[in-house]
Amino acid sequence: MIKKDISKILTEGSAKQKLLIIAEDEARKTFIFQHPDLKDREPLLTDKEYRAVSDSFKTDREIALWNKWVNHKMTVVNALGNLQGLMFEVKTHYSNLRGYVLLWNAIENSELLANSILHEIKDPQERKRIAKDSAGRVKYLFSETAPDEEGYIEIDINHISKKKDYHGLRDLIENVSNQVRESAIKLLSWKKAIQDYIEETGFNVPTYKDMIKVVTKEIYTPPIDWTKYKAGDPQFRGAEDNKRVNNIKSKYAIIPDIKSLEPDEEIVRYFKDNFLKDE
Repeated sequence: MIKKDISKILTEGSAKQKLLIIAEDEARKTFIFQHPDLKDREPLLTDKEYRAVSDSFKTDREIALWNKWVNHKMTVVNALGNLQGLMFEVKTHYSNLRGYVLLWNAIENSELLANSILHEIKDPQERKRIAKDSAGRVKYLFSETAPDEEGYIEIDINHISKKKDYHGLRDLIENVSNQVRESAIKLLSWKKAIQDYIEETGFNVPTYKDMIKVVTKEIYTPPIDWTKYKAGDPQFRGAEDNKRVNNIKSKYAIIPDIKSLEPDEEIVRYFKDNFLKDE
């Protein structure tokens, strides 16, 4: 916003125009230090200008409108705080998912390496003996290592131990993936609720609206940028067009496709009723 235009509004503008400048100024002072995308936004008003605008609200109608916008500001700022907290929750689930996927990748690579070496042993009985002996020495988390009938190593991540009563790595990954999906849907629903509130109240403050965008943008970066594990991508390895390889994609498509998710209207209503009511 050009300084010349601001000065004109401060002297000749309507009460609502002045409140928009006040609200934008306060929004910048609140959020410019909280995200790098907003760091270049300078406050619009000096302390003297702010006091002059606030002192110009004198009639009962103007004071009522001022108080109404103070309530709008408190409601939106509190809602944005909740939105940021939920964004960190999504990223925590992302971090857990990344750890499990990396473990899965390490297990598969170890299995491949071991079997590549075993393949060089031409005597089937000797290969079976070595595979059995080696399998008993290797213990990966949330999996079971055993030789197969041909004398190769198989690491089963789907294993469910009856003795120790735990699920395999695959189940853990699917559970965390569901947590990512559910928390992301909640975030998108809260986002919609806040945007609806801003639209309905006319509290169209640019920095608050942009803060909603920069917060929600955080969840669209996958924890691992490997197409092998990303749902919504039909290819197993990036742009490689290999039908035989791509056919196994469904086995690995464990990272949710956030871009395909939509807000849940029930969650939207709940957030409006419980967090977007002016005091």
